[in-house]
Amino acid sequence: MKQNSSKLMEDIKKFLTGKKTDYVEIGGHRFAENIKVGQNALVLNGTGVRTQSDKPIYAVALYLPAKTHRQDTSRALLGARRVQIVILQPLNAEDFISSMREAIAENNDETYQDFIENELQQIEEFMKDLTNLEPGDVADVDWLPSRGTFVYYNGQLMGNPVRGKALYDAVLSIWLGDHALEEGLREGLLSLPKEEKEN
Repeated sequence: MKQNSSKLMEDIKKFLTGKKTDYVEIGGHRFAENIKVGQNALVLNGTGVRTQSDKPIYAVALYLPAKTHRQDTSRALLGARRVQIVILQPLNAEDFISSMREAIAENNDETYQDFIENELQQIEEFMKDLTNLEPGDVADVDWLPSRGTFVYYNGQLMGNPVRGKALYDAVLSIWLGDHALEEGLREGLLSLPKEEKEN
């Protein structure tokens, strides 16, 4: 209650002073408009909520070096990037990871999947110790050029960085691909108006 009261007072103060908020709130979580990953400045490209049967499962934010409304540009931009996931409902970790792999398979052909199989197995290996994902838990999936993909869970680095940008592009395809998990979520991450479709 105290935290909610402080949050309310902060929002009222910003409204009265005309100061623009430096975050976007979705699913009860605040995503910063600007962050740093390593020494790289990133901007919030968009946010969304993954739902199943109209039930919110997790909130997602996409951070890029520059804003874009296009899926292909989000993959082609040079520099670091981050996908941040905030759990909204209790989840079984094994089921969560399995659903991610299925989504990658839906959005990438067999040749591409074979190309990144070793990298996928590395991520699955160091995440196998997770059992249950609880509301409020935060996963960050970062890409740093020349260093690889880093996965953090509640601020703790999971395993070692995994090299190869092809893996990170496959991860992005889960939410941004032609067969993304949810069209509304894809539109949110690309900041597309509901009625607008990507060319």
